[in-house]
Amino acid sequence: MNLQLSNELQHHIADQLWVATDREKVKDIIAIYGIDAIIVLNMMLAEYYDQVDATDLAESILERIKNGT
Repeated sequence: MNLQLSNELQHHIADQLWVATDREKVKDIIAIYGIDAIIVLNMMLAEYYDQVDATDLAESILERIKNGT
């Protein structure tokens, strides 16, 4: 994962989020660091989803939306 983090705190938060083993640990990190943790988490999620090339799952959903069904 290649993130463009702007300061040492964000790097520290990203490291903690990366090794978090469950949602409770993620919630704890957010409780400690607040908006900074939310920003880093969103950046990590965006980077992950940017790497997904598989669109076959979305294709049927997009067809249903297009057809209004």
